[in-house]
Amino acid sequence: MNDRLSDVAPLFAALSVGAAAMLWPPLALLLLAMLGARVLMRGDIKIDLAQLAGPALAALVVGAFVGVAGAIGVLFIWRLFADTRWSVMEAARLAMRAGRPADASAKALAHAWTTPLYGLALVAFTAPHMVAGLPLDLPHVPVWVPVAVGVIAVGAVFDWGLRRAADWRLGELATAPALHLLTHHAIFLVAYGLTLDVSAGIAAMAAWRLAHAAPLRQLSFTAVP
Repeated sequence: MNDRLSDVAPLFAALSVGAAAMLWPPLALLLLAMLGARVLMRGDIKIDLAQLAGPALAALVVGAFVGVAGAIGVLFIWRLFADTRWSVMEAARLAMRAGRPADASAKALAHAWTTPLYGLALVAFTAPHMVAGLPLDLPHVPVWVPVAVGVIAVGAVFDWGLRRAADWRLGELATAPALHLLTHHAIFLVAYGLTLDVSAGIAAMAAWRLAHAAPLRQLSFTAVP
């Protein structure tokens, strides 16, 4: 029961924070602060400053030429890529742990990149945006770009879903990686593909990552002498 709760908790946290960000942003900030505090209480946080140097430098360079909106756009793309890469690596880890190395290959996980790319295309098409009071702008793309990427995403996710349905029918479904990838597609669609509130989407994505960083299954409400 606790494992099942930990599987759905990140999605629930993301949806709750995203909804709060649209209805009352201060509540979303409070929820994110609470999630962040849970992560900090674990005491095993590792920050790689070298990984932050590249995006920071790129944002400074772009900002110097096109302004703050462009710099925020660079940081948005970086976070989208980083969140997607982390999620794909997590799916691969879960597949390997479930004894399904074929499902951990780059080809098998290619579908996981389609919904984030669709979200990016839609954000670029609807740009500019405001994120926490700061402007966010991306190079404008014509309408056929998000449409084309969306069609590819639908096809890729549908194919993945059919394969998982076949595994379930044969009794060979690896639940953990399948549930993670289902949540992955859902959160990226909700955050960037279905709503036009990019601020709420960013807040939801942050909540999703924080909830994964401190899973509920690691909490214990039973006193141990």
